[in-house]
Amino acid sequence: MNNIKVLQVEDDAMNIDELLLLLEKNRTQLSKIDDELYERIRERIRELEELKSSASDAEFFRFEDEIRTLRRIQRKIFELRTGKIISAAWAEVCGQQIGSDVENMCSHERSFFKKLMDVIKEFKKTIFEGEGKKKEDRVLVRIKKDVEIQGSDGKTYKLRREDVVTLPQLNADALIKGGIAEKIEVKENEVSQEG
Repeated sequence: MNNIKVLQVEDDAMNIDELLLLLEKNRTQLSKIDDELYERIRERIRELEELKSSASDAEFFRFEDEIRTLRRIQRKIFELRTGKIISAAWAEVCGQQIGSDVENMCSHERSFFKKLMDVIKEFKKTIFEGEGKKKEDRVLVRIKKDVEIQGSDGKTYKLRREDVVTLPQLNADALIKGGIAEKIEVKENEVSQEG
Protein backbone atom coordinates (compact mmCIF):
# COMPACT_ATOMS: atom_id res chain seq x y z
CA MET A 1 0.00 0.00 0.00
CA ASN A 2 1.06 3.60 -0.50
CA ASN A 3 2.94 5.36 2.27
CA ILE A 4 -0.06 7.52 3.10
CA LYS A 5 -0.11 8.82 6.64
CA VAL A 6 -3.58 8.55 8.09
CA LEU A 7 -4.29 11.53 10.26
CA GLN A 8 -5.69 10.14 13.45
CA VAL A 9 -6.66 12.36 16.33
CA GLU A 10 -5.95 11.16 19.84
CA ASP A 11 -8.97 9.89 21.77
CA ASP A 12 -8.27 11.58 25.10
CA ALA A 13 -7.97 15.12 23.78
CA MET A 14 -8.91 16.50 20.41
CA ASN A 15 -5.74 18.03 19.00
CA ILE A 16 -6.85 21.24 17.34
CA ASP A 17 -3.43 21.76 15.73
CA GLU A 18 -3.74 18.35 14.01
CA LEU A 19 -7.23 19.28 12.81
CA LEU A 20 -5.95 22.60 11.45
CA LEU A 21 -3.17 20.73 9.64
CA LEU A 22 -5.75 18.34 8.19
CA LEU A 23 -7.87 21.29 7.12
CA GLU A 24 -4.89 22.86 5.35
CA LYS A 25 -3.98 19.60 3.57
CA ASN A 26 -7.54 19.25 2.28
CA ARG A 27 -7.49 22.66 0.62
CA THR A 28 -5.64 21.24 -2.39
CA GLN A 29 -6.72 17.59 -2.42
CA LEU A 30 -8.41 14.98 -0.29
CA SER A 31 -5.98 13.61 2.24
CA LYS A 32 -6.48 10.29 3.98
CA ILE A 33 -8.42 10.55 7.24
CA ASP A 34 -9.30 8.13 9.98
CA ASP A 35 -12.74 6.56 9.49
CA GLU A 36 -13.78 7.74 12.94
CA LEU A 37 -12.62 11.36 12.64
CA TYR A 38 -16.07 12.93 12.39
CA GLU A 39 -17.37 10.80 15.27
CA ARG A 40 -14.38 11.75 17.44
CA ILE A 41 -14.99 15.43 16.84
CA ARG A 42 -18.68 15.02 17.73
CA GLU A 43 -17.75 13.04 20.84
CA ARG A 44 -15.26 15.67 21.98
CA ILE A 45 -17.87 18.40 21.54
CA ARG A 46 -20.33 16.34 23.64
CA GLU A 47 -17.67 15.86 26.34
CA LEU A 48 -16.93 19.59 26.43
CA GLU A 49 -20.66 20.40 26.65
CA GLU A 50 -20.91 18.13 29.70
CA LEU A 51 -17.78 19.60 31.29
CA LYS A 52 -19.05 23.10 30.65
CA SER A 53 -22.20 22.49 32.70
CA SER A 54 -20.23 22.02 35.93
CA ALA A 55 -17.24 24.27 35.19
CA SER A 56 -15.99 27.40 36.89
CA ASP A 57 -16.26 30.68 34.98
CA ALA A 58 -12.70 30.49 33.63
CA GLU A 59 -13.11 26.86 32.55
CA PHE A 60 -16.56 27.58 31.13
CA PHE A 61 -15.19 30.13 28.68
CA ARG A 62 -12.23 27.89 27.76
CA PHE A 63 -14.62 24.99 27.04
CA GLU A 64 -16.97 27.28 25.11
CA ASP A 65 -14.06 28.55 23.01
CA GLU A 66 -12.86 25.02 22.26
CA ILE A 67 -16.39 23.92 21.30
CA ARG A 68 -16.74 26.90 18.95
CA THR A 69 -13.31 26.19 17.41
CA LEU A 70 -14.07 22.49 16.95
CA ARG A 71 -17.42 23.21 15.32
CA ARG A 72 -15.82 25.75 12.97
CA ILE A 73 -13.06 23.31 11.98
CA GLN A 74 -15.57 20.45 11.67
CA ARG A 75 -17.71 22.56 9.30
CA LYS A 76 -14.70 23.64 7.24
CA ILE A 77 -13.38 20.06 6.91
CA PHE A 78 -16.86 18.91 5.89
CA GLU A 79 -17.30 21.71 3.34
CA LEU A 80 -13.86 21.25 1.77
CA ARG A 81 -14.07 17.47 1.59
CA THR A 82 -17.69 17.44 0.39
CA GLY A 83 -16.90 19.91 -2.39
CA LYS A 84 -14.01 17.71 -3.53
CA ILE A 85 -16.17 14.57 -3.36
CA ILE A 86 -18.87 16.24 -5.48
CA SER A 87 -16.23 17.30 -8.02
CA ALA A 88 -14.73 13.80 -8.02
CA ALA A 89 -18.16 12.20 -8.62
CA TRP A 90 -18.80 14.61 -11.48
CA ALA A 91 -15.36 13.93 -12.99
CA GLU A 92 -15.83 10.16 -12.67
CA VAL A 93 -19.21 10.25 -14.44
CA CYS A 94 -17.67 12.40 -17.19
CA GLY A 95 -14.90 9.82 -17.66
CA GLN A 96 -12.03 11.78 -16.15
CA GLN A 97 -9.34 10.28 -13.93
CA ILE A 98 -9.83 11.25 -10.31
CA GLY A 99 -6.58 9.84 -8.95
CA SER A 100 -6.30 8.92 -5.29
CA ASP A 101 -9.37 10.84 -4.14
CA VAL A 102 -11.52 7.72 -3.66
CA GLU A 103 -8.91 5.83 -1.67
CA ASN A 104 -8.48 8.86 0.60
CA MET A 105 -12.19 9.00 1.48
CA CYS A 106 -13.47 7.58 4.74
CA SER A 107 -16.23 4.96 4.47
CA HIS A 108 -19.08 7.50 4.93
CA GLU A 109 -17.61 9.72 2.22
CA ARG A 110 -17.12 6.75 -0.12
CA SER A 111 -20.77 5.77 0.34
CA PHE A 112 -21.84 9.37 -0.37
CA PHE A 113 -19.55 9.41 -3.45
CA LYS A 114 -21.14 6.24 -4.87
CA LYS A 115 -24.70 7.47 -4.26
CA LEU A 116 -23.84 10.83 -5.79
CA MET A 117 -22.38 9.13 -8.87
CA ASP A 118 -25.60 7.11 -9.25
CA VAL A 119 -27.70 10.29 -9.03
CA ILE A 120 -25.50 12.10 -11.57
CA LYS A 121 -25.58 9.09 -13.95
CA GLU A 122 -29.38 8.91 -13.69
CA PHE A 123 -29.64 12.65 -14.28
CA LYS A 124 -27.31 12.40 -17.29
CA LYS A 125 -29.35 9.51 -18.67
CA THR A 126 -32.57 11.49 -18.23
CA ILE A 127 -31.11 14.49 -20.05
CA PHE A 128 -29.61 12.54 -22.95
CA GLU A 129 -32.12 9.69 -23.30
CA GLY A 130 -35.32 11.22 -21.96
CA GLU A 131 -37.44 10.29 -18.96
CA GLY A 132 -36.54 6.87 -17.77
CA LYS A 133 -39.53 6.79 -15.47
CA LYS A 134 -41.36 3.50 -15.66
CA LYS A 135 -45.10 3.80 -15.78
CA GLU A 136 -46.53 1.84 -12.91
CA ASP A 137 -49.32 -0.59 -13.76
CA ARG A 138 -52.69 0.71 -12.67
CA VAL A 139 -55.90 -1.16 -11.99
CA LEU A 140 -59.50 0.02 -12.40
CA VAL A 141 -61.50 -0.70 -9.24
CA ARG A 142 -64.88 0.08 -7.67
CA ILE A 143 -64.68 1.07 -4.02
CA LYS A 144 -67.05 -0.78 -1.64
CA LYS A 145 -66.27 1.16 1.59
CA ASP A 146 -65.01 4.67 2.39
CA VAL A 147 -61.23 4.61 2.83
CA GLU A 148 -58.23 6.93 2.73
CA ILE A 149 -54.87 5.49 1.63
CA GLN A 150 -51.36 6.64 0.83
CA GLY A 151 -50.69 5.32 -2.68
CA SER A 152 -47.43 3.70 -3.73
CA ASP A 153 -47.20 6.57 -6.22
CA GLY A 154 -46.96 9.04 -3.30
CA LYS A 155 -50.50 10.41 -3.71
CA THR A 156 -53.16 10.38 -0.99
CA TYR A 157 -56.44 8.86 -2.12
CA LYS A 158 -59.69 9.75 -0.30
CA LEU A 159 -62.02 7.14 -1.69
CA ARG A 160 -65.77 6.89 -1.12
CA ARG A 161 -68.15 3.98 -1.54
CA GLU A 162 -69.08 3.43 -5.22
CA ASP A 163 -66.11 5.49 -6.54
CA VAL A 164 -64.55 4.03 -9.67
CA VAL A 165 -60.86 4.83 -9.82
CA THR A 166 -57.57 3.62 -11.22
CA LEU A 167 -55.03 2.87 -8.52
CA PRO A 168 -51.45 1.65 -8.54
CA GLN A 169 -51.34 -2.15 -8.79
CA LEU A 170 -49.91 -2.58 -5.29
CA ASN A 171 -52.67 -0.53 -3.65
CA ALA A 172 -55.46 -2.02 -5.75
CA ASP A 173 -54.35 -5.57 -4.86
CA ALA A 174 -54.33 -4.74 -1.13
CA LEU A 175 -57.81 -3.15 -1.25
CA ILE A 176 -59.22 -6.04 -3.27
CA LYS A 177 -57.73 -8.60 -0.89
CA GLY A 178 -59.15 -6.66 2.08
CA GLY A 179 -62.63 -6.61 0.55
CA ILE A 180 -62.64 -2.82 0.26
CA ALA A 181 -62.59 -2.75 -3.55
CA GLU A 182 -63.40 -4.95 -6.51
CA LYS A 183 -61.56 -5.08 -9.79
CA ILE A 184 -63.36 -3.89 -12.89
CA GLU A 185 -62.37 -5.79 -16.00
CA VAL A 186 -62.26 -3.76 -19.20
CA LYS A 187 -62.05 -5.61 -22.48
CA GLU A 188 -60.20 -3.96 -25.37
CA ASN A 189 -63.17 -4.15 -27.78
CA GLU A 190 -65.55 -2.53 -25.23
CA VAL A 191 -63.53 0.67 -25.10
CA SER A 192 -64.59 3.13 -27.77
CA GLN A 193 -61.93 5.16 -29.45
CA GLU A 194 -62.49 8.62 -30.79
CA GLY A 195 -60.86 9.39 -33.99
